[in-house]
Amino acid sequence: MHNNLSILLWKELTEAFRSYRILIWVMVCAFFGILSPLSAYYMPDILAMIGSTQNMVLTLTEVTYRDAVDQYVKNFTQIGSIVMIFLAMGCVAGEKADGSLQFLMVRPITCRSILFSKMLALMVMELLGIGVAAMLCNLYGRYLFPAFPSALFMQSNLLLLLYLLVVIVMTTSLSAMVSRPVAAGLAALGLWLVFSMLGSLGGTGWYSFTTLGSEMIHVVEGFAISYKPFGSAILVMIGSVIGGLCALRCWEPSH
Repeated sequence: MHNNLSILLWKELTEAFRSYRILIWVMVCAFFGILSPLSAYYMPDILAMIGSTQNMVLTLTEVTYRDAVDQYVKNFTQIGSIVMIFLAMGCVAGEKADGSLQFLMVRPITCRSILFSKMLALMVMELLGIGVAAMLCNLYGRYLFPAFPSALFMQSNLLLLLYLLVVIVMTTSLSAMVSRPVAAGLAALGLWLVFSMLGSLGGTGWYSFTTLGSEMIHVVEGFAISYKPFGSAILVMIGSVIGGLCALRCWEPSH
């Protein structure tokens, strides 16, 4: 199994390079990594310029590194999640649609190897992009905000990796359950929105994995974090993998 998994993983990574998925993700991450501290730092100037054109006076409290981190978290937990869903939604369903998956569904290649290789390839892509974003945001943050907590910020990105990993596993598994990439994307987007709304309600909503974004802020501030969303993240990933494997094993190519 390990040999088949490594071969399939190399195939997935090669395909990700050829289809520019890795390039797209890294560029999006680099953009957010640079934009987050810059937009926070220059927001008072932007609002002042807008206010002057409308004969209004717009004032903000003093901008700090907290605004940059908050912008970084929002960019990735919102737009970044949607981009990741878009990039992952066709990883299995797309191969079902074009007929290439049926050539892999032969012994000794197992459904588990196929599904895990796709998840691992997306994890490598995720790690590469977030690594670039974190380093760029850290560099610009330290330059613009002298009090920027570099070490704590880099640590907080581990929670972002977990957040996006849940999105990856969920989307890949849904892609294995359906026959069209669009259906997988819409289903993943719908589930993500449900978890996001639950996370915004408070109370039991704090168990939603989407509250990992709030925990990132706590890490940067040096506060203790809540472990409630970790349980949700693990359960969602386990349930998604089980569902994806069952669907893939029951799948029969249409002729």
